Amino acid sequence: MNQKRIVLPQDLIPLADHICKETGVSTHSQLFVLLLKNYGERFVKAIKEA
Repeated sequence: MNQKRIVLPQDLIPLADHICKETGVSTHSQLFVLLLKNYGERFVKAIKEA
């Protein structure tokens, strides 16, 4: 499996930690995957409409 790494800006870490804590997601990597899978197409559509 091909993998990529992302860099999470320091100022977004508290938000990511909060979301993980509230949702039970274990890692920032899992959080990113879930966000992409669940909201990726909506994000693309919203950006194109903006």
